Amino acid sequence: MRLPLLLAGLLLFSGHTALAVDQPNSALVAQLPPQDSAGRMEFFNRELDRAEQLYDNLMFDEADRVADMTIARINAFLGQNRGIEGVDEIEAVYTARVNQLRQLKAFKAAAREQMERDGAANYDQKRAARERKLREQREHQYRMAVEARRIAEARAARWWSIWAGRSYSPILIFN
Repeated sequence: MRLPLLLAGLLLFSGHTALAVDQPNSALVAQLPPQDSAGRMEFFNRELDRAEQLYDNLMFDEADRVADMTIARINAFLGQNRGIEGVDEIEAVYTARVNQLRQLKAFKAAAREQMERDGAANYDQKRAARERKLREQREHQYRMAVEARRIAEARAARWWSIWAGRSYSPILIFN
């Protein structure tokens, strides 16, 4: 309805052509994204990159926090600009990016669990070697204690009979 009135106004009043020209331009301006959209979208991309890096470094709690905050900001941004042409395509890009983050988290979580299982298996596999080394170390310490006692007995043999009133009889050593 507004367009026929504007055309009729053009025909009747040639002096008001600026009004007719300005009106369609304001409709075009309403379809343009807001001035700060480039900066906000760049911020969203940096934050999503940061969340991706955190997931890659297996810092899941911090990555979840960053991703959740960024998703909330993206949703608010998209909600504010819902009437602007092209917002659905922008939303599709961010949806794909968030889905990629979720898949990365699942992939890294599975890789982390596998790494932990491999570490536990490696630890269990080397248990026998650790126990053998520990047994050998205790056996060596026992042998060293026996040797130290024999040396002490040899040094004290001549004094033993004076002090104890009888000759020294060695103690049975298990080996």
